[in-house]
Amino acid sequence: MKTYTVSEAREHFPEILNSVEQGEEVAITKHGKPVAKITHAAQPKKQMALPPPGFLKAQGWSVMIADDFDVIPEGFEDYI
Repeated sequence: MKTYTVSEAREHFPEILNSVEQGEEVAITKHGKPVAKITHAAQPKKQMALPPPGFLKAQGWSVMIADDFDVIPEGFEDYI
């Protein structure tokens, strides 16, 4: 990951955007400490944490799994 100070980032902003478009991540520092990270907008964000076990049940939700859930439908054998 490339790192720029705030003043360097101002001076080289078009180059930074080109690097980010190519998939690189760029860090911006202020007084030697990282303050920002620039990434491509299309990059997937980190996944959110899953809710704790029992969360949906506490909200009144229930799940019903069919008895034949693990039966492979006819014609789908090639996809396994």
